[in-house]
Amino acid sequence: MKLKNIILAGVLCLSATVNVWAQDAYENFRKEMKILEDQERVFWNVIFGKEKYSDEYKGIVSKPFQTIREAKVALAKQSIDANLNDKRFIQVLSIYVQNFLTNDELEAYIDKFAPEVQTTEEWKEKKEFCKNYRLSRPGCPFIDFTVKDIKGKEVKLSKVVKKNKLVLIDFWASWCGPCRASIPELKRIYEKYHDQGLEIVAISLDDDRTKWEKASKDENFQWINCSNLMGWKDPISKSYAVTGIPCWVLVGKDGRILEANRSRQGAFEKAVADYLNSVK
Repeated sequence: MKLKNIILAGVLCLSATVNVWAQDAYENFRKEMKILEDQERVFWNVIFGKEKYSDEYKGIVSKPFQTIREAKVALAKQSIDANLNDKRFIQVLSIYVQNFLTNDELEAYIDKFAPEVQTTEEWKEKKEFCKNYRLSRPGCPFIDFTVKDIKGKEVKLSKVVKKNKLVLIDFWASWCGPCRASIPELKRIYEKYHDQGLEIVAISLDDDRTKWEKASKDENFQWINCSNLMGWKDPISKSYAVTGIPCWVLVGKDGRILEANRSRQGAFEKAVADYLNSVK
C-alpha cells in the first residue's frame, strides 16, 4: 500500500512538473517574441507610420525590419517544434507561421503535434481549415450557403450564382478599418459592372446587429448584404478558409471559383473585367 502511494505521488509530481515546464515554455516564448515585436514596431512606425521620413531613410530601415520579421518566424518555428505536446502552440503556428506556409506545409506541421494534442478542439479546427482551404481554391466548385440579409430575408448563394454571370463574395465587418476603406472602390466596381452581370454578396463578420446595421446604412450598400452575426465563428467564412478581411471570392457563371482570399482591389477589377468580357 505504501509503495502504491509512493508511485502515485511520483506520477502526480511528474505531471505537475510537465505542466509547469509547458507553462514556462509558453511564457518564455511570449517574452522573447515581445522583444522582437517591440523592435519591429519601431521600424514599422518609420516605414508605415504618420511621421514623414525620407525614402532613403525608410530604405535603410527596411532591411533590419525584414530581418526582425524573419527572426519572429524562426523563433515561432523553433518554439513550436520544441513544444508539440502543448496545444497553445497551435495558436503560435496560426499567428506567426501559417502565412509563410503552403496549405500542404501547414497540414504537415499540424500533423507533427503529439497525439494528445490532436484530440483537442484547437487541433481539429486547424485540420478543418486545411481541408476547407483545399476545397475553396480557384477551379473548385463554389461552396453553397444560406444566410439572412439585413432585412431578414433568406439568401441562397446558388440562386444568386444562377441569376448572374459573376458573383463576388465580400467578407467584411463594421469594425474593420481596411474593409471600410475599400468600400468606395467596391462601389465603383459594382456600379461599373453590375449591368454587365456582376452581383455582390457581402458577408459581415460582425456579432453586433446594431453596429452592422449602422455601418450598412452609413455605407449605403446597393448589393446583397448578409450576416450570421457570429463574428469569426461564422460558418461561411470558415468554409471559405478566410483568415483575414477584407477578403473577396469570385464565382463564375459555371459555378467555379475564379479568385479566392484576395483583397487587392486592382487585381479583382481586372479579373472581373476579363471574365465578363469572355462570357456571353
